[in-house]
Amino acid sequence: MHRFHCTGLQAPEVQLPEEEAAHALRVLRLRDGDAVELVDGAGLEADGVLHLVGKHEVRVAIGSRRIHPAPRTTVHLAVAPTKQAERFEWFVEKAVEVGVERITPLATARTERGHLRIDRLHRVAVSAMKQSRRAWLPAIDPLTPLHDLLTQPLPAQRFVAHAFGDPDPLMDAFDPAQDALVLVGPEGDWTDEELGLLLNAGFRTVGLGEARLRTETAALASCTWMSLARQRR
Repeated sequence: MHRFHCTGLQAPEVQLPEEEAAHALRVLRLRDGDAVELVDGAGLEADGVLHLVGKHEVRVAIGSRRIHPAPRTTVHLAVAPTKQAERFEWFVEKAVEVGVERITPLATARTERGHLRIDRLHRVAVSAMKQSRRAWLPAIDPLTPLHDLLTQPLPAQRFVAHAFGDPDPLMDAFDPAQDALVLVGPEGDWTDEELGLLLNAGFRTVGLGEARLRTETAALASCTWMSLARQRR
């Protein structure tokens, strides 16, 4: 059954957002009376029946609803964007599929991309949520300087991925019963000043294996390991 993202699912009938309506009409060529599934990204799913109104408007009559409780803990990844935008979009897509509650693009001294299309990342995340049949859409923050992130309320579990020295493996350090924040630095790595700042802010260095990983690979490995650990609880 085709799945669409739409808010307001408590109402008896909803209108699909413009982009979702265009996909239903022009790509999938759905017709009046076709059954669909809707998800609002905040834990609510609904079955529905299409009512096509005009060339650009699609309405859906809501049937049964299902509530998915919020995750008991949250995984927050703060990741320096890669120079190639498509690599960072790939990470966002896969992180949503695997399971993460918040993604913060992180501006560091060596971050090579100073501008991101957050609207584009949001569309990538919505598509991944629908494809993976998840009911919760992660929050995606604007590009955030490291110093600004550190002024926000942070969980007790704070990790920074670091390829040098002898850091503890993330899977040994991570407690799936608690919220966690993991920072993954840019392709040029953290500066000594940034690493010292993070250690002073209570972050613990962790490793992700013997190989030195690309930024987007390290970020995906982090959330994959943590997602699997949470499922074993």
